[in-house]
Amino acid sequence: MAEFLQVLLAGFVASLAWFILGSVLYVNPLVAKLYKSHEGSPGLKVWKSQPKYIVTMYFVGALIPCLILAFVYSFISPAFTGSLILKTLCLGLIIAGVRMIPRFFDMWIQTTYPDTLLTIEIVNGTILSFAAAAVLAWLI
Repeated sequence: MAEFLQVLLAGFVASLAWFILGSVLYVNPLVAKLYKSHEGSPGLKVWKSQPKYIVTMYFVGALIPCLILAFVYSFISPAFTGSLILKTLCLGLIIAGVRMIPRFFDMWIQTTYPDTLLTIEIVNGTILSFAAAAVLAWLI
């Protein structure tokens, strides 16, 4: 039971790290200006309620994936040897490779999402993948 709670806590902390760092990465003036310049683009959804958007993004974009990652990592972590940095690097590459890269190419191939914003998504998503990996490698 204690191990289960540790994994749950690690996933929760990783989701907070993902969400807080993501807020910094996406709301900084440079990136916010780029997103604002693409308002009205057919590839961007307009949310009428900012609080609903934030809550949805946290649960669907950070909490659920980080809990899943925490449980998966708890099973495969014995295969990760070496320092925290090495474990973070390996897990971060796996997360980015499984989550961010396919999403990037899927959006690039199938949507009208602006290329500038796609680049921001892949860069920020990769940074966030490594942040979550660091938390999980540290706590599990």
